[in-house]
Amino acid sequence: MKLLQIKEYLESGKNLLYYKKDVYKCFKQLKDHYLCVYSNEPLPIKGILVRALNYISRYNKTKLNRLTISELTELLIKEVGNKHLIILFNNFDRLTEKALVTYRYLNSFENIHFICSFSVVKTFNPEVYSFSKTFKLVNIEEYNAEYSTDEINITYVVYPILSIYCFFIYLKTSFSGNIASLLIGGAWFAFLIFRTLMYTGGRS
Repeated sequence: MKLLQIKEYLESGKNLLYYKKDVYKCFKQLKDHYLCVYSNEPLPIKGILVRALNYISRYNKTKLNRLTISELTELLIKEVGNKHLIILFNNFDRLTEKALVTYRYLNSFENIHFICSFSVVKTFNPEVYSFSKTFKLVNIEEYNAEYSTDEINITYVVYPILSIYCFFIYLKTSFSGNIASLLIGGAWFAFLIFRTLMYTGGRS
């Protein structure tokens, strides 16, 4: 994504999420325009807060390490002031519920945004998934193209099986008419079932 487009999204108040991309590239693009803090991992949260404060205000790391996560968070908000801070990290899917408390709190401020990436969607727990809904998935086409291959769509295999099954039910329950009309009627009945399933399945 080009710098201009990233800046437009950020200025409209959106967090950005990438699928299988290293957000360090975004960090290099944005660091001259915003306060940016990059980490390859979202944890430990305390380390990221210490790094952010050390970068923004040049606080001594030894003193910062003595503070609690809550104290570091409040100090970071105070030091950022009205400036625009962007926190970037990869492996969004590794977030823990404990870290999410801090990240959600930071996200409640209009001038603090996130640019993250993930690679393993199936490991999202409900809390992480909920937080991800505050993000815009940038390369959604790549995600859809790859993730859809992991899911085998058996719907159209099931339809003919169900139709054939209904055909035999029809044969079994029909007692009148000759064999020809019985077979034609059964085939027509199975076709109607198949067409109905195709129609309703396509609309879901």
